[in-house]
Amino acid sequence: MKSKITIPKLTKKLFPYNFYLAHWIDTNSSCTWESIKTIKNYKPSICISTGWLIKADKDVHIIVSDVNFNDDGSLGDVGNITTMPSSNVIKIRKIKL
Repeated sequence: MKSKITIPKLTKKLFPYNFYLAHWIDTNSSCTWESIKTIKNYKPSICISTGWLIKADKDVHIIVSDVNFNDDGSLGDVGNITTMPSSNVIKIRKIKL
């Protein structure tokens, strides 16, 4: 028989962050041997990340995609953290959950 699991609520009081969709530019690199002609066509990657925006200032944007809870229902840890230079953020939009 399965035990009933209580799903904690992620309230604004417990976790006062908003959810965002961010478009940003990331670097590309290669550890293989390539011709100069080939690498001249390399471009940075356009990325999309989603999650709760934990910090945003002139230097850095930090988004977390996962949250866990302690046994007592209090907030535990966060995971899948994306830290991007603010200068690499192309567009960021708040998503209502």
